[in-house]
Amino acid sequence: MNHVARSGPGRPGKDEARLEPPTVLERALAAFAVQGYDAVSLRRLSADLGMGHTFVSDRYGSKEELWKSVVDYAMERWLAVVNVELADGDRDDFERLVGSVRALHRAAVGSPHFARLIDQEARTESARLGYLHEVLQPVNETLRSLFDRLVAHGSLRPMPWYLFYFLTTSPTSLYSQPPLARLMGRPDDADDHDLVTDLILGGLLELDHD
Repeated sequence: MNHVARSGPGRPGKDEARLEPPTVLERALAAFAVQGYDAVSLRRLSADLGMGHTFVSDRYGSKEELWKSVVDYAMERWLAVVNVELADGDRDDFERLVGSVRALHRAAVGSPHFARLIDQEARTESARLGYLHEVLQPVNETLRSLFDRLVAHGSLRPMPWYLFYFLTTSPTSLYSQPPLARLMGRPDDADDHDLVTDLILGGLLELDHD
């Protein structure tokens, strides 16, 4: 996935050249997550970065292209931790599926803004939702193949794939809704993602699995 910012016209100023793409993309990710896509202003984002008002638009062209670059950047990190689990050929399907769900929850802890962005976009049919689905499709297909084999083997309770998907991904709202979680008593430094995984999968996996 390509998340390298495109160069704008002319030579960048000295300060602009020092502002690396990850810095811009992290700030843009936070803006999209907190404000929502429609409310984000490229001019305001440029100002928040301490740059000229055309800085972000010169680098990324449009808000849509910036959003895609943000998704590519954040999704690459999410998928990296999941793909490590999926690619481990030394473990069986059961271990790879459990490891993948655990990695997904761990990734959500590490990037709550991205979890929040996904939650926002998933509520409305749009080209942006289609883009998210497209970049997730390869890993989802691999997960579904594990899911199908485990259901056929009897290691996983029979259920539609979509139900398993939402039951295992919905808990990431715990990390994308920190104000509510805080009001409910969750400490900001809580280390609970493994417990979340165990509780969710404990109800979905057959309990007699060795």
